[in-house]
Amino acid sequence: MMKDNKLYTLLALAGTIPFIAGALLPLVGLDALPHLGPLDQLVASYGLAIVCFLAGAHWGTYLSGRYAGSLNLFVISNVIFLAVWFAYVGAGIKTAIGIQIIAFLALLFIDLSLKTSDVISATYFRVRTTATMIAVVSLLVVIAQ
Repeated sequence: MMKDNKLYTLLALAGTIPFIAGALLPLVGLDALPHLGPLDQLVASYGLAIVCFLAGAHWGTYLSGRYAGSLNLFVISNVIFLAVWFAYVGAGIKTAIGIQIIAFLALLFIDLSLKTSDVISATYFRVRTTATMIAVVSLLVVIAQ
């Protein structure tokens, strides 16, 4: 079972800061960061990176052999990542972010299955749920702007 709950809690919540910033900075009149670009594009690229990270974590979980559930995490994580990537490169920014929201919720649903199978702890799942909800709400705000 997972340990270092203070560390993963800190890292997961710190990982939501770019989503929060992307949602709140336009409310004070800042739509872009100098030398980096428009906030919605920065948030979308960050979201793509986080989806990739979470999908990769599911690969590691599946490879470890600790998950004996019916979900094939190799296939599901690839489908989720590819959907997000194709939306990022081929759709408008709001559509790409909308697909990311769906992906984050799907990845959380997979983590629920991992928690049910005692692969991840209830504490870690609560942290993942909190971080996911912060990201999703922030992304909804970005889309609404």
